[in-house]
Amino acid sequence: GYIMGLIGPNGAGKSTLIKLILNMIRRDHGSIQVLGLDNIIDEEAVKERLGVVFDSSYLYEQWKVSKVERIVAPLYPAWNGDRYRRYLDDFGLGGAQNGKKKIKDLSRGMGMKLQLACALAHNPDLLILDEATAGLDPMARDEILDLLRDFMADESRGILISSHITTDLEKIADRVVCIDQGRIAFDVEKDLITDM
Repeated sequence: GYIMGLIGPNGAGKSTLIKLILNMIRRDHGSIQVLGLDNIIDEEAVKERLGVVFDSSYLYEQWKVSKVERIVAPLYPAWNGDRYRRYLDDFGLGGAQNGKKKIKDLSRGMGMKLQLACALAHNPDLLILDEATAGLDPMARDEILDLLRDFMADESRGILISSHITTDLEKIADRVVCIDQGRIAFDVEKDLITDM
């Protein structure tokens, strides 16, 4: 029901934390609960309920935009092709001409929007964004932030967004957690920071 911003200096552990949540790297000890499920024991069930966008594309750069759905959709039982294609159209990625483009030929902003379309097509309960707005121009960032606000219209969903761009978090985050050297430095409501 809220958007959590994750901040901290380079090397503080933000991306490591996200990779641990996604079981991309193994934890040394402890446990991680995602949506009430253990991220390792229930890994498949957890990942079916997550949408993930990284700072660089996880999609194979030689794929054509028109082939992405055919490859990604089978990973998500709740995939909604109509929703996916609507996002592509909204983002200016739809149509035959754009479908012929390879992912490597997309601008950073368009590649990010393609990842977002994939992340949102299966109506995830939790959206995880790792520096997703970094390197985007202000208009593209605002467009993505508007999309995130729309996503949060359903208050049963949540967003975890790691960002160095504190103005983005100021616009949309409900809560901010700062990590420094792998430890939580603070965890507060955003208004407590912005009102100072």
